[in-house]
Amino acid sequence: MPPIPSEAFDEILEELRKKPLQVNKYRDHAGDGRSQAFGLVNRRCLPVDYSRQCWLRPKLYYLLLEFAKKYVDIPFTSITVNQNYQAAPHYDKGNQGVSYLVAFGSYAGGDLKIHEGDLSGTHSIWCNPIKTDFSKVLHSVDVFDGERYSLVFYTLKATRMPEEPLPPASVIIEDGKYFFKRGDKIITAKVGLEHPLRGRKKKETVIQKTSGDFIVSFD
Repeated sequence: MPPIPSEAFDEILEELRKKPLQVNKYRDHAGDGRSQAFGLVNRRCLPVDYSRQCWLRPKLYYLLLEFAKKYVDIPFTSITVNQNYQAAPHYDKGNQGVSYLVAFGSYAGGDLKIHEGDLSGTHSIWCNPIKTDFSKVLHSVDVFDGERYSLVFYTLKATRMPEEPLPPASVIIEDGKYFFKRGDKIITAKVGLEHPLRGRKKKETVIQKTSGDFIVSFD
């Protein structure tokens, strides 16, 4: 695949430097660093839906989609953004089919290591994308110094599909501000998506003291 001009990442890089990604506690088993998913994600005990990052970081999501229009030549439902993420050997078990991976930033080292298959070996992916099914090949990231960012465009392996098709989603710009729109509704950080437990009255906690020990029971 042809390399991508480094300036193609400038706006994404500026946005990530201005506001670093949050640490994703669900990815701590696969490595160390900051990593977040945009687009469709699996949700515990709930059907697939859009990641909360889409409305928490609508400008970043917009920039990722604009980048994809120009350079990503595979179908995808989701995008993972990694920031200084030192990935240990792992499989992308939540993905299916071919993924598109590219790195950028000012760093030394940090090559992609593929431990098996036809692409087995070390690959420099700085502004140089690579495509393969990362759910089927063990891969990791070499030690690096500096700021290393990477983007992974992929199709989500859904664990629970919604009963009805999801409303179309987009990012709109109004008066220079970015908003995530799902169907006919603008989703904001204050509101978020509907959740079956939202508004549910919490059960009161009753504390009983017996023989010097506290026993906590829930009514």
